[in-house]
Amino acid sequence: MQYSHEKRWAGLGALCVAMSIITLDNTVLDVALPSISTDLKATMSELQWIVDIYILFFASILITIGALGDHYGRKLFLKIGIVLFSLASLGAGLSTSTTELIFYRSLSGFGAAFIMPSTLSIITHMFTDSTERMKAIGLWSLIFGLSQGLGPLIGGFIIEYTSWNWVFFINLPIGLIAFVYASWILPESHNKSAKADLVGMLFSILFLFSLTYGIIEAGVKSWTDFDVRVSLIIGFVFCGIFILWERRCSYAMIPFELFEKRTFTIPSFAIALIVFGMVGSMFFFSQLFQTVEGYSALEAGLLLTPMTLGVMIGSQLAPHVVKHYGTHLSIGGGIIISALGMAVFVFTIDVHMALWAILSGFLIQGLGMGLSMPPSTDSIMGSIPKVKAGVGSALNDTTIELSAAMSIAILGSYVNRIYLSHIKEMDVESSLAVALKTSIQSAHSAIASLSDATLQQKLLDVVDKAFIDGVYHTMILGCLISVMSGVLAIWLLPKTIKSEAH
Repeated sequence: MQYSHEKRWAGLGALCVAMSIITLDNTVLDVALPSISTDLKATMSELQWIVDIYILFFASILITIGALGDHYGRKLFLKIGIVLFSLASLGAGLSTSTTELIFYRSLSGFGAAFIMPSTLSIITHMFTDSTERMKAIGLWSLIFGLSQGLGPLIGGFIIEYTSWNWVFFINLPIGLIAFVYASWILPESHNKSAKADLVGMLFSILFLFSLTYGIIEAGVKSWTDFDVRVSLIIGFVFCGIFILWERRCSYAMIPFELFEKRTFTIPSFAIALIVFGMVGSMFFFSQLFQTVEGYSALEAGLLLTPMTLGVMIGSQLAPHVVKHYGTHLSIGGGIIISALGMAVFVFTIDVHMALWAILSGFLIQGLGMGLSMPPSTDSIMGSIPKVKAGVGSALNDTTIELSAAMSIAILGSYVNRIYLSHIKEMDVESSLAVALKTSIQSAHSAIASLSDATLQQKLLDVVDKAFIDGVYHTMILGCLISVMSGVLAIWLLPKTIKSEAH
């Protein structure tokens, strides 16, 4: 069906609305976590699962669902995804326990996997002119970035004036608009020759969930715990089986030959590291600001905003840095600058953290991300033949999502182990000890119910410093890894990266 110029751009609007509910959901939740923890009595590991279950489902089935959408109909899969995501958001908002919330978050991830690949596939179908298509993808990317960046601010506003349930209910009107808009304006398109790697998808789900479970539980128990070791062993076994299957499958989810190119592998690692640091920072600092520092949800959202501003500034500067200094310095230098933002937190983090340190730390961290991500993405796509551009885009999305999931699992486990190591030394009655070990939010609630003001202050000092100590060591680890990775990127990446697309 031939579309007019106006209809193509109107169709792009429908796709951007549909995509925005995914990106908003990724970041709007961060500010709501303290309220969810207090209301549902969620433990630290349960908070990790509330975030990670969505990302893991999304990332592990994204590529395969995209191939199925190509075969059966991209518009059809987009509409299915919107309905699934909206219904899951309704269930999440009505949840009265963490088990219910985790279940509905998994369904949200399932719905998101239908939406994301469909949006880019439909854009490619509607915009046949390459120049026009680049403009369309640029606008799509702009809305994607704005949705993610505004998430904490929107989440803070919602929590300030309503309740955490509304961070999910807000998806319902957006989903309804997206469904009606998409049904009316978008064309249907297929690629009947597309094949989906369902077996590979199953193996990826098994190994990702097993590894994530083992990592998160290690933060609660220990790395030597029997259940943890069994889970990690199962995860590594299925990871090996997944790799063997992918190397032999003619329509594999992941073409491993791409990783033989430095211009694909190193920028992919760079993006993974950037997302790892960003997601971990937002996860912990949102809780630190509201529970330890005493800021409101709206204030916490505002305090996280400089990171988005930094990403925007860095993204604008990246083309000029690449032109004058090379891709290797933009990527590697950006990672090192991001580490400097973490270093600000290392030297200033405290129960009463200075405002200048919070704002400058996030701004510098975001600036480094903005300098690194555009040239990394350009290098990845430039190293892939045009016939595999869709695969490259899907792999890039999957890398981002898996990095986010691993950030919550690994860093959350690390912080929780340090936090619990402090709490275990406290001599308090058993019921209070359980509350203190559950989460920083549970600890504050339990301490607030005590009648002895002196004891209250004493316990608050201990639990706040325990949580801060965990975040402090995480920032040190992030700094060291980022600096080493930035140096390696500068050293290993070619000074001039030429596109190998053909």
